[in-house]
Amino acid sequence: MQGGQAFGNPMFGEDMSPSPSRGGDFNQAFTFSAATGAAAPTSVAGLRRLGIMPQSQLERYADQQLSPGGSDDAMQEGEGDDGQQPPVGSLAGISPGGGAGSGGETSRERPEENDFAEVLSAAMRGEADAAAAVREYAAICRQRAASLRELASSQLQRAARYMSLNEQAEELEGEAASWQLLWFLHARPLRDFPAGSGGGFVHGAGFSKTSRQRAADLLFADATLNRCGRTVAWLEHLAGEALDSTHQAPLAAGDGVWADTRRRLDAAAANRGFAGRDAAALVSELDPDAPSRQHRALQADDAKDEERVMARIFRLLRAGRMTEARQLCEAVGQPWRAASLGGGGGVGPLPLGAAADEADAAEPSGEQAQDLASEVEGGAGLLRALWRWSCYQAAEQAGAAAEAGGAGLHEAAVYGALSGHLARILPVCASWEDCCWAYLRCWLDLSVDAALMREQGPAAGVEEPGLGAEGGLLAADVLTAVGGASAAAMAQEGLAVMHGGWPVRRVQEALPPSFDEALQAAVSCRAAAAAAGGTAAAAARHRRVQAALVLEQVQELVCDTLVQWITQGTGSGGGDDDGAPACPPGLMRFGAHLALALWDLGIAPAAEGSASAAYGQLNDTLQRLLQVYIFHLIDTGAHRLVPLYACHLRAGLRHTTYQIFFNQLLEQASMEECRVAYRTAADWFAFWGRGDMTEAEAVVIAGQVAQHSQQEVGGGPLLRAQSARWLCFDAAGASGPAALLHANTLCREFALGATGGVAAATVLLTEVLPAALGGSLEDFAAAMEASDDVAVAAEAAELRSWAAYFDLESEFAAWQQLYQEVQQALQHAEAEGDTAGAAAAQQSLTQLAADTAPLLHGMLHFLRSRGLDCLASAGSQVAGGQLVVTLAPDSGIESAAEVLQGSAFPSFSGPEEQQEVAEALAAALAACAAAFLPADVAQQLQLGVGPTPDDMPGLVRVDMLCGSSDVLEGASLLLAQALKGNLPTAESLASGQSDAALPPLVVVQVTAPPAAAAALCRHICYPRLALKCAALREALAFMGDGGTDGDDLVVMVAGREMAPLFSSVELMDLLQYERAAAVLQQRIAEQQGEAEQPEEEEEQQQQQQG
Repeated sequence: MQGGQAFGNPMFGEDMSPSPSRGGDFNQAFTFSAATGAAAPTSVAGLRRLGIMPQSQLERYADQQLSPGGSDDAMQEGEGDDGQQPPVGSLAGISPGGGAGSGGETSRERPEENDFAEVLSAAMRGEADAAAAVREYAAICRQRAASLRELASSQLQRAARYMSLNEQAEELEGEAASWQLLWFLHARPLRDFPAGSGGGFVHGAGFSKTSRQRAADLLFADATLNRCGRTVAWLEHLAGEALDSTHQAPLAAGDGVWADTRRRLDAAAANRGFAGRDAAALVSELDPDAPSRQHRALQADDAKDEERVMARIFRLLRAGRMTEARQLCEAVGQPWRAASLGGGGGVGPLPLGAAADEADAAEPSGEQAQDLASEVEGGAGLLRALWRWSCYQAAEQAGAAAEAGGAGLHEAAVYGALSGHLARILPVCASWEDCCWAYLRCWLDLSVDAALMREQGPAAGVEEPGLGAEGGLLAADVLTAVGGASAAAMAQEGLAVMHGGWPVRRVQEALPPSFDEALQAAVSCRAAAAAAGGTAAAAARHRRVQAALVLEQVQELVCDTLVQWITQGTGSGGGDDDGAPACPPGLMRFGAHLALALWDLGIAPAAEGSASAAYGQLNDTLQRLLQVYIFHLIDTGAHRLVPLYACHLRAGLRHTTYQIFFNQLLEQASMEECRVAYRTAADWFAFWGRGDMTEAEAVVIAGQVAQHSQQEVGGGPLLRAQSARWLCFDAAGASGPAALLHANTLCREFALGATGGVAAATVLLTEVLPAALGGSLEDFAAAMEASDDVAVAAEAAELRSWAAYFDLESEFAAWQQLYQEVQQALQHAEAEGDTAGAAAAQQSLTQLAADTAPLLHGMLHFLRSRGLDCLASAGSQVAGGQLVVTLAPDSGIESAAEVLQGSAFPSFSGPEEQQEVAEALAAALAACAAAFLPADVAQQLQLGVGPTPDDMPGLVRVDMLCGSSDVLEGASLLLAQALKGNLPTAESLASGQSDAALPPLVVVQVTAPPAAAAALCRHICYPRLALKCAALREALAFMGDGGTDGDDLVVMVAGREMAPLFSSVELMDLLQYERAAAVLQQRIAEQQGEAEQPEEEEEQQQQQQG
């Protein structure tokens, strides 16, 4: 790690922790150090080893400018930076899920994932800032939830489907609320939000401020009050959305007028009194205070209308729409109620959010001037406090009437909301949000009122009166006699309010003392629990998220809550098989985008100065949340969305993720789909280019994927051949030399891997490379040879040699199969006495001989020209190094079919055989080094042999540390003999007899200096090719071809440079082939001589007769 201490990551390990001392404007998830990370799994199955995701889990958004509040002016349009744009035709017009190779993503089950990616893409292109992106996330969730609700309405006959769709919609609505909360809390960082400025200064009044302006100043200066105000503004915004989206029956102009009660009263007057119980139950007067004063009810229909009107007014107040509430009162015929609601001003005592913006935009000469004049005349804050106290008394009376008669709950709640009377609001709360709003609105209003009263002290010009003759009021005993003890107490309380005693003690004691305690009380109160009783688990989760965001418990939310929810759902390797619940995809998506939002909004910034462990854990966990969602996208086929999110991962996680992604594509996708995935990643990485993103990030990842494939045994050599494609997609650009080097490395391993290696090399050179390069291998090699880099030109020459070599090997394999079939047919026909069949087989042999001769000639030419000698030039200057070879048993033609075809590597039968072979090989190598190598060379050779680790099971690894080029050459010779099955055992050397040798082995993987790898290849390939030439010569002789091509094969092999490459067994096999070929050629010559003798005798006779 650079620039700071590396913190241990409890989820990924130390090398994936960020560098907290990094400066600049980069994403906090980035580090400058290119962490490589631990060995990454190379398939979805391998991902389960990380304990992240089980196997089972491995519509474009319309271009509309929507905000979390619809047309709410509180949400100002964010402006993006005019940054660099993506490459034309590559990224700027990309629609996630569209285009070639998209796999039909536009019709995916969760189209909101495409929509979120579209917003992220716009943000990355500088078309939107983080605040605008959060707002769009909320709009997407709302839009998708509405679509699901509409779909659910058509599924009423399918109960399970109906419930499922509604639960999904409820989850999305909860998520939308969470995004909106994030916007309200952090997207508008200026402290004049949400209370605004309180309105402009009144012309000619100097800097005198109204109570609302002073209240706005309090929210500006006090961080806790500001946080509470933002939360209340969010809750009112949600209520406004619900109000706008819900159809409500219209209220008539006379619904607030007690017409039915009036008619009953008129009828009673005409009849000179009431009859029956109406006399005791119905009010006898029609003034607004009559029901509470007389403790009597209105006529039933009027009572229902009254409750309906008050319910509508409460919903408007709940949404922060005081102006609409007052207008509604006037519209239904209750102007007196509109006046009672407006005691704190036309928009309420403390408007927030959109209401505050509306109030700030009002003309100072209007209500602002009137409010200021009233306060100057009656004392600053006095009228406000008295109005608050009056609303409290109204709430108490309406609540008492409701408790007695069952009607008036909403009236009590309305005046309770205006006075901070929590107990009168909770009975009408129908949701968790309502309960939170009740607690927080009351706490905010009373906290602001208390602060204002402390600022101004006792009301100016108002003496503290008492209940007596000296105070100019009625005596206490008179009030008690007239109105009772409650009237006297009320009067005393009112006098205290006039003297600055608001909020009264009983109001304050009903609320928690701090904001955090108020929210906790709201979350845990019985009314909130009852309101949320039928909520789906997903929606309940979002309420916990919202509470944590409001309480600023981001660390606990991310590192504890979200991790627990997601990891419990994704499991630790068991998936559905062990009964682990599936993690909802929406939760994974939310976690990933929350991580991006926390970084971009500065909520999870880098620690200043000395880094903290909490910082490391938080950012590590955010990285994990993002990675888990990327794996979800991979497993669900949303491949074009992957690079958008991978750009924000640290280097170690990004590389690990793409290794898994590319390896999964190898198993499931076509070459063109792989090309699209690579090109999309390369374009996005090149465009983004921030943090620890290297200039050629896609090439780096492709190289790591290709190199890591050499460490895996699953899929055999064929999968390694397929992995080379990733370096070829950009071969015309930056990855050309790397692709060339990797192809040669694979060819060396395949050449040492017997039949399966030849099959894999053939696929690599004739299928994978041409398809991935988009052209012929010859053109690619020619372009690389034209390079100014001598090493690259040498690698290109080597690739040409390997292409020629494996072409001969492939032709020989095809010829051998055909030859064996024809030979078996001939033997069968002769055994059965089938003359016609034998003649046909003989004819086939004759035709095959015509194709065999060119093959023999090509092989001989390759040997004579020493086609593989170019392999030595790359490592000729190497002084020494480490030679590490992973070995497997060589069963020859008796190997399993998948091994012969290259789809699997051979392996030892079990740990016991592994250990036995490792011990025997270690002893044999040590004994042979001491016996056959010079003493100084043998002393410098350090050997290590043992079973391979668990990630490469069933194999043996040899580690040889060579201090010089001579030691490296000797080590290569010993290994070559071991591969050929010509390495004497330690016991046979000790007994003086070297006839007992270890069985032959094949190479699975080799890591060595180029010179050592070249030496190994020459020791294996030249003898193998020479033996096949000898076999072809014998076959040609058997087929009746007495040609002389290859007569110098033995002389060639016996040459000074070629002979050391052959083992004694190989030389014996070669001589046997040549001996058999010579015998057959001699027979052909004799047969030809016998055929020519009669002709010569006849010609002589003709000459004599002539």
